[in-house]
Amino acid sequence: MSEAMSDRFKIEWRCFDTREQMVDELTEACCEALMRGIRKRGTASWAVSGGSTPQPLFEAMSGVELDWENIQIALVDERWVDRDHPRSNEAFVRRSLAKGQAAEAMFIGMKTPEDSPFEAIVSVNERYAQVKQPFDSVLLGLGADGHTASFFPDAEGLEAALDLSNDKICVPLRAQKSEITGDELDRMSLSAAAISKAPHVVLMITGAEKKAVLERALETDHHLPIARLAENVAITVYWAP
Repeated sequence: MSEAMSDRFKIEWRCFDTREQMVDELTEACCEALMRGIRKRGTASWAVSGGSTPQPLFEAMSGVELDWENIQIALVDERWVDRDHPRSNEAFVRRSLAKGQAAEAMFIGMKTPEDSPFEAIVSVNERYAQVKQPFDSVLLGLGADGHTASFFPDAEGLEAALDLSNDKICVPLRAQKSEITGDELDRMSLSAAAISKAPHVVLMITGAEKKAVLERALETDHHLPIARLAENVAITVYWAP
């Protein structure tokens, strides 16, 4: 099922009866986006988010026969923690996606030795400069507070992160502590400008709560980061109960 994009927000909904159906369709869509990139440039790039929601997609993608040796996988965002930290997005993506067929892909993480993401902005952007730009596909998630990537409400660095004239691929942020952030407040994220250039941007969400958060952001709470991003970036929402 698709609903037309609203006038203000560049959102297209694709709703499914089951998560299995959603993962099947999204796997096909991501594969097509990556294959287009390979045909066009010889190398494709895929920016992915962590969290439990995309895990079934990663498991499915890791078993797909693609030209993985010509695909670069990078993170949408990262907590400023080392790979051995239990909440490291890099560790999660390496476990759930960078295996099987997809083990041949080039993986690019965000965390560097610097003490904070604000100190690491030059080195992280140098690292991401080796990734084909724009990304061929970007996979976003959504938090109950309306954040996507690491664009947390009222975070330090949020305005720069959402500024489409910002020429940085990656931007540092410091979230305000909440139940959702946990203790890891320092983050690195793709900038809204980098996300906006991708021809295929997906928001993958499940459950009634996340759907309600997104609907509220689009209907009334336009200050929430996901709504602010959707004003400028065409996003396809994949949702299942």
